[in-house]
Amino acid sequence: MISSQSLQYRFGSEPINGIIKSLNLPIQIQFVEEICIFEQLIKLVQISEKLENFSKYFTNSFTLLESLKPFYQTIQKSLNQGIDVKNDVLEHCINMQNLIIKNQLKYLENEKLLSVSDMLLVELLEVVNNMYPNLLYNNFQILYQYLAKVLSNNFLQNYYFNVEFMMKDFSPKIKNAQNILKGIIECNLPTFHDFAQCQGILYRYKEDGQQFPDNCPVSLFPLYINYDIIDDLKKKTILQQKVVAKMGMDFEWYTSILGRLAKHDEFIRRMIQIQAKVEKSETKCPYTICIVRNDFLHNASQNQWMQVEYNCIAISFGFISDRVQKYHSLLFDSYYKQIKENYKIKVKQDLNHDIMVDALHKAYQLYNNKNAIVLIITAEFEGNVYDQRYIEKGLAKLGILSKRTTFIKLIGNIISENGILKAFGQEIALVYFRTGYTFDQYENEECWNIREMIELSKALKCPSLNTQLVNFKKLQQILLDETQIQKFITKDESQLISENFCKIWGFDHEDQHDKLIEMIKQNPYDYVLKPQREGGGNNYYDDQIIPELLKLSPEQRTEFIVMERIKPIPRIGFMMRRGQLDIQAVISEISVIGYFINEGENILVNEVGGYLVRTKRYLDNEGGVAAGYAVVDSFMISDN
Repeated sequence: MISSQSLQYRFGSEPINGIIKSLNLPIQIQFVEEICIFEQLIKLVQISEKLENFSKYFTNSFTLLESLKPFYQTIQKSLNQGIDVKNDVLEHCINMQNLIIKNQLKYLENEKLLSVSDMLLVELLEVVNNMYPNLLYNNFQILYQYLAKVLSNNFLQNYYFNVEFMMKDFSPKIKNAQNILKGIIECNLPTFHDFAQCQGILYRYKEDGQQFPDNCPVSLFPLYINYDIIDDLKKKTILQQKVVAKMGMDFEWYTSILGRLAKHDEFIRRMIQIQAKVEKSETKCPYTICIVRNDFLHNASQNQWMQVEYNCIAISFGFISDRVQKYHSLLFDSYYKQIKENYKIKVKQDLNHDIMVDALHKAYQLYNNKNAIVLIITAEFEGNVYDQRYIEKGLAKLGILSKRTTFIKLIGNIISENGILKAFGQEIALVYFRTGYTFDQYENEECWNIREMIELSKALKCPSLNTQLVNFKKLQQILLDETQIQKFITKDESQLISENFCKIWGFDHEDQHDKLIEMIKQNPYDYVLKPQREGGGNNYYDDQIIPELLKLSPEQRTEFIVMERIKPIPRIGFMMRRGQLDIQAVISEISVIGYFINEGENILVNEVGGYLVRTKRYLDNEGGVAAGYAVVDSFMISDN
């Protein structure tokens, strides 16, 4: 047995012990919670080198471990003595980056097993991350990406991303900051629950036929990010909105792409049929307005925020997002003072939650009738009603009245005369859709007739059907083709926006299906299978993908795309749902909110200004707040 009697510590021994056990090595090794990891790994190498198939288990040996010894000794000195070793750590990090650049650390050469030197470096970098938060992220991109590549490997995730393990202190002298935060939150949870409601972070719940308000699922500690990243995503969202606007103007182009899907998808077919009538109509509205949410997830191994998708209908949580940002700012200025000083961060407060009100206001003004109202079409029950009501309140402050209703309630209560749309006897300037993005939201033929009446009217629509049609996943795939995206923006613009695009494959050519399926089989954890649907809960992951594809006919497969899976590094998240605390390994998705308005072929307005951060449990594949997977979060940024 390998063991020793050194100082207890948090990192390494449990994950490595689990990894070694999973390899079924013909040796017994007992890793205890000690800072003797270096000596243990050397002994492990010495034992395993005597095995016949050493290379089967580890990809390099004792020689490279010697290069890591000074780094290890510095960390050990800090853990044992509790002293600041930042200057020495910086020097070691530079040396480690050079080793990686020279390709001397060859992570996962056989794509399954970690080398012992990789194991040790991961442990050392994890301690550095806790001793000096964000030092690697801000100063050593190669080391950060290396760490991300290791920790995003499926084989290792269950070992490293165990919450109990992630929460442990590093040593008696180096405490895990997450435990300090946990103590603050647990002592003040009822207060934080009440504060969230005072701040307007509300959601409506329905149980046993009764409806009641409580806090919207919310994070209690924000995401750390460099603010220049937000600026970059804003600029790229402006370009994305330009692309979406111009795509929606080209009926012939997008129907040529969606036409094949329409053969098997009644939802797409019905929408195209209505839009074909709109294209020929003499009473159609000359303006198009769309509020867009552009979603990004961090791909850790590339250290790049990658586009998950863009959304053009029923954008949610614009107001709640702003409330959460201010909520976190309040907590940092009071209950989290100590943490704020340690992290040297601040919570950014320049969010513009009014971006959605601004969008609808500008669209309303184009109708040029101050007596007309805004019609908001919603589902029968809306849990996120307060977020929606804020928009109505914002419009009311500008003197614009709104009427909330459903498709069903509009039956017999809506007419169009010479293109003038009236509902419940009032003229409609603008129709704002918070529903209508899935087939089942049109409960009968009369609901479809109402959507067609609205689209053929002179009222503005947010979004109009042409923009909703270019929201389908198939168009996201098509934009990877530079000849297609450059129909709408310049070559330089397309190269800039494409930096954040994931790889996407389609089933357009039947003779390529087997090759694509075989590619996915090699590692299904690297892909996501997506249908042409909105609203969450529709995707297939991991071991679900191949069985789903095999049961579909070649024609049915054309309705799906396969996307490269984005793998972030999780952090510990503190999530509150209705006053209950949930501590999990989590990842966060950042969304930039903006809007555009067209007049015919001309883009009149193209602006961004709102943000949404959604945080979910790391092992949950889906990420919707309304679906119960995620919470609304915000971000904190460094002072510099």
